[in-house]
Amino acid sequence: MIDAATRFVVIGAGEVGRRLAQALGRAGAPALLVTRDSGWESALDPTSRAARIVAVREEDLGAILERIPSRLRRQFVLVQNGFLEAVHGDLGPVTRGLIWFTAKGEFFCELRSSLFHGPLAAPLVEALSSGGLAARGVDDVSSFTCEMIVKGLWNTVVGLPLAVHGEDLRTYLSRRENEWRELLTEGAHAASIEYSVRVTGEEAAAALLATTDQLGWVRGGAKALRWRNGAIALFGRRHGVPTPITDRLLRAVGFDPDGQATS
Repeated sequence: MIDAATRFVVIGAGEVGRRLAQALGRAGAPALLVTRDSGWESALDPTSRAARIVAVREEDLGAILERIPSRLRRQFVLVQNGFLEAVHGDLGPVTRGLIWFTAKGEFFCELRSSLFHGPLAAPLVEALSSGGLAARGVDDVSSFTCEMIVKGLWNTVVGLPLAVHGEDLRTYLSRRENEWRELLTEGAHAASIEYSVRVTGEEAAAALLATTDQLGWVRGGAKALRWRNGAIALFGRRHGVPTPITDRLLRAVGFDPDGQATS
């Protein structure tokens, strides 16, 4: 049961933010939606105990983080599904969320339970679950980090390679199994060293295959590369892990993987 005093603010009114706000509303905890131009007084109110959920595109996250005073970071939840530290460094005491649903217009599909870790995970999981979204919390940071890598690797497949080859996901997975398995293997190796955990390419492949049956039509795109495939290239160069498949795909869309090493 959601406490009547529980309050939420959702920053970002796109597909993810809208779905989260709807679930919170169904749970009896209506959320204030903050856009680029409105609602920031509530989002940055130091006297408010509201949980502020950041649901913006990766490219917009830096501007949001710049607006958050360090003393308020414990009140924020970041739900971006990229390797955020590769671009933004230490995120401080924020709560992290991995969104495992896909929403495009009227299409909505939960692939597995979204995962949350941090000081606001428990009330948020309770509210989202009450509102009909599959969500769970995890206390162990290593467990969260491993799933973060798995979802990050998922994004490195369901995105850039489809754009490079001009194929939908179903076609790509069936035609180019060697490529995507090697992509996951090198990515898992590099990211595991970066985050000091252990995730294998086989684990990432199992998660990919288990969550994409209904997404065969997806065409992907070369977006958020610094937080996805570009991050894998960066990790590889930091730790001496070759990432040839990642590098080739990045270069195919004009992204210099070597430039990440000094960015």
